[in-house]
Amino acid sequence: MAPLEIAQCLRGRGGWSESAADSAANARARELDSVKSQIGVMTAQADSQHDAEMRSCDQRLVDMKTCLITRYGWDENQAAAIDDSVWNSQSTEHLRQIRSCSSRRGVGTGACLQLYYKWLPRRALALDDSIRRANIR
Repeated sequence: MAPLEIAQCLRGRGGWSESAADSAANARARELDSVKSQIGVMTAQADSQHDAEMRSCDQRLVDMKTCLITRYGWDENQAAAIDDSVWNSQSTEHLRQIRSCSSRRGVGTGACLQLYYKWLPRRALALDDSIRRANIR
């Protein structure tokens, strides 16, 4: 709330004098600005911390979702959303890897992706299932 609105409320509903209402309103406005500023700093710190945690988990050859949950205590839904988002952002590279593995003889696409490109089994197996379903149709 702006100081003017606070002062009007104090005068109208509280019966305050104009000078007392203005003084109290200005003090309250400064207090609210301070709280907003502190929240902004805390939010920026939390965002920075989350970025560091995501980078840490992304640099390891592990499941990002599991890493965020077990190492940093993230909520499962939030960790899954971040994991999927990072994965989807690399779709061009994944498509290149799939094409490379699809052309290899003697090894399944999912196995190739796990072996040569370090795909997680759940993602590679999901792709294998998708390819099988497409070939059935």
